[in-house]
Amino acid sequence: LEFRRVLFRSATVNTIQSRERIQAQGSLVAWREAAVSPQLQGLAITEVLVELGDRVERGQLIARLDQRLPLAELAQAKAQWAEARAGLDESHLQLERAMQLRAKGFFSESQLSQAQNQSRMAKARLDAAQAAVELRELQVSQTELRAPDSGLISSKAAMLGAIPPLGAEIFKILVQGRLEWRAELTSQDLAKVAPGYAARVQLPAGESIDGKVRVIGPSIDQTNRNGLAFVTLASSPKQARVGQFVQGSIDVGQRSVMSLPQSALVVRDGFTLVFQIDAQRRVRAHKVKAGAIVGDRVEILEGIAQGALVRSEEHTSELQSRFGISYAV
Repeated sequence: LEFRRVLFRSATVNTIQSRERIQAQGSLVAWREAAVSPQLQGLAITEVLVELGDRVERGQLIARLDQRLPLAELAQAKAQWAEARAGLDESHLQLERAMQLRAKGFFSESQLSQAQNQSRMAKARLDAAQAAVELRELQVSQTELRAPDSGLISSKAAMLGAIPPLGAEIFKILVQGRLEWRAELTSQDLAKVAPGYAARVQLPAGESIDGKVRVIGPSIDQTNRNGLAFVTLASSPKQARVGQFVQGSIDVGQRSVMSLPQSALVVRDGFTLVFQIDAQRRVRAHKVKAGAIVGDRVEILEGIAQGALVRSEEHTSELQSRFGISYAV
């Protein structure tokens, strides 16, 4: 049904540059993790100073092992060092006396050489004792478990009184609290992606996070023929969790598309309609296929020609109620 002399606002179907996005899904993983493990065997945990989810700083004390045995061994090593120090001092005196007596002709050359050897041996014993002290001091320091980097405690297996085996991971730290999106892409889509491309992840709660492709996985899964793109996220909201399965997109370029303001589109009975205006100011409804939303405009995939003039007003539906326009599809 056509109408004449109707006053309304209008818009033109024109071309804009739209980002081409690849939709993907995948899990959130740790950007980097750091493990905290005991480097001494047979010592019980006497203090646990952090809980799961706590934020820690590099070098922060997070747990302590029983120090009694290492401290006793350190005291013993220091006593042996003191004994070696005294022995070296005594050997120096003996060597000095031997050199004086040798100068006066009371000591033979072999006796002087023996005194010199005794002094060198005493120095070696002192060096060994010093090394033992340093080793015991290192072991005492290793009873204090400290965070190797700043971040969040993402895993905690430490329990008071437990004797963890050597090298067991009793804490894991999500370094800097940062997450990464492991996006699964078909091999065709993966070929369009490169490091540095912008991406966006949509969390189940509705919040979106910007990111950037860090690296492309080197292989394709033989089962589903998908590959991986690792996307570093700009932020890590509290509701984001390691292992969470999320949707997202990666920008792979730009393309020219036809578009209209969102206010020019009307949805009726499952169809998306626009009301085209001809040269005589007559209006006719057309069914169109809409695409992505770009700012305040909508991509038009088909149904109307480039340059067409359409009614653009939030209350376009009044044309139907006032004039009984039928769909031209």
